[in-house]
Amino acid sequence: MGGSLLAPRNRAPQNRDVPGTPQEPGHTWLNEGFCRRAGAWARVSHFLGSSRNVPVLGCAAIAAIAVLAPAPAKAADLFLTGEREIYLAVDKLNAMGRLPGFLANTRPYSAAAVRAALGDNRAVVRADSAAPGDNPATQGYGFDGELARWVSYATKPTFLVRGTAALEADEKRETRANEGGIPTPKGVSGRLSILAREESTQFVSAHASAATFFGKAGENGTRIGETAIETGIPSAALQIGKITTWYGPGRLGALIFTNNAQSYPGVRLRNPVPIAVPGLLSFLGNAQYDLFLARLESDRPIPNPLLFGMRLAARPNRFLELGLSRSMIYGGKGHDSGLSAWWSAFKGENTNDPGEKGLVNQIAGFDITLTLPSPSQPVQAFLEMAGEDQAHLLGTFIPFPSKFAYVTGVFLPTLFGSAAHDLRVEWARNHWRDNGTAWYVHSVSGGGYAHTYRNRVLGHPMGNDAQDLSIQGHHFFLPSTYLEMTLSRTERFSLGPGKETTDRASAGLVGWLSERVRAEGEFALEKVKNPAGLPGSPAEDASFRVAFSYQLGSGQ
Repeated sequence: MGGSLLAPRNRAPQNRDVPGTPQEPGHTWLNEGFCRRAGAWARVSHFLGSSRNVPVLGCAAIAAIAVLAPAPAKAADLFLTGEREIYLAVDKLNAMGRLPGFLANTRPYSAAAVRAALGDNRAVVRADSAAPGDNPATQGYGFDGELARWVSYATKPTFLVRGTAALEADEKRETRANEGGIPTPKGVSGRLSILAREESTQFVSAHASAATFFGKAGENGTRIGETAIETGIPSAALQIGKITTWYGPGRLGALIFTNNAQSYPGVRLRNPVPIAVPGLLSFLGNAQYDLFLARLESDRPIPNPLLFGMRLAARPNRFLELGLSRSMIYGGKGHDSGLSAWWSAFKGENTNDPGEKGLVNQIAGFDITLTLPSPSQPVQAFLEMAGEDQAHLLGTFIPFPSKFAYVTGVFLPTLFGSAAHDLRVEWARNHWRDNGTAWYVHSVSGGGYAHTYRNRVLGHPMGNDAQDLSIQGHHFFLPSTYLEMTLSRTERFSLGPGKETTDRASAGLVGWLSERVRAEGEFALEKVKNPAGLPGSPAEDASFRVAFSYQLGSGQ
């Protein structure tokens, strides 16, 4: 869930400039002249778009807006799919133990939460001038300090618009994983996209995105991305529009929700900034909630069912983050979509029983992230575990998930003593005990409640009855400019009589050429053994893309 710019260096403090951050001896590759060229970072996101109403939420949404709009605090804007640099930088700082109260596994992140975690505008404080109480994440001369000061600069409230032109070449038509469901036509194609963000007003923030693509064979189309308006206070904000979400600690996939599919029309209620839990439950530390209700597409066996998602997360201390997540798909044309149907589904009653009131597809799970911020080699390990169907806990009446799947891995935010390098290893599997074929499909409803949107899985892009192993590393040239390399193997077990194995290798570069111009490129090779599970010659594919963006913005 990428975009950012270089923080200016060695300038006199001004309203829109970050005070000077001298270069650490030994980091001569951080060329000062190049860094001066980058002035204002650009935050963008997707929002404002064509989305259908969710009728059952209409009255509630209007009432909530009326209550929240007068709140004397800015609504919190979001960092979304197109802002890869911010997400990667925040992940690195969090895994190094520099963001002890931040909840990193409920995404998209709000700019307000990132600002709060970095100590607001103290991000430019140097170690030799730090005042008591200053966040150490933003102090020091090392690359991690540079990264923190850049993120702090990048999260300032602003209004911006970014336009992007891209050229792509692919030997087959494909829709890449975790890219919002935007397809790449076969052959040479072009893509134009726009992102816009507004967080400069006191009561309302908004973000919008859209992309249009052009293929050689006349395959053209337009996709409205994450596009919404939000109003509220740090502890409760309401968002209406086309939304997407990511629940869990995996960064190359998660079991319940990712941005693998297109965004969907809905309403979300959340706290943009983590809340310190008071009283008897204060041992939970900071907490965060996220609830949404969305309407799925009409082109499915049960048209327009409702998608409900919820997540509760807590950060008891700097070492531990916990999360509980759940999804439900129910209702739709010819089925009860009212409050009683939601309540019955929520209680887990009559799950998967055919009929108007009992039919529902549920996934529920938990995740845990352990951060060990050792100065010599920080390590972050994580586990997500979720069940596709509902059973009962130890024979009791208590609903409990079954048919489990897993995502686990480790993230090293520094390598060889330098925060300019990192490495992630991630493994996912729902192929367990013959239960893998149940994941993301829903045979009882004839696929009407399948965990998909517009034929794309809402969860892990590996799909059902599969496993995936990925290794990804980065080398940073500047806090906002890096090289990314990824190796992955995905095995799918139920597509045919044989096992399909897909090996993919990619290398990409993301960076800013100036304060307004961003460049991104990627080259990938893919080989598929036993395509669709059918024995035969391997299928091979090569793809390439390059994109240039120009950004305009104003703000603090």
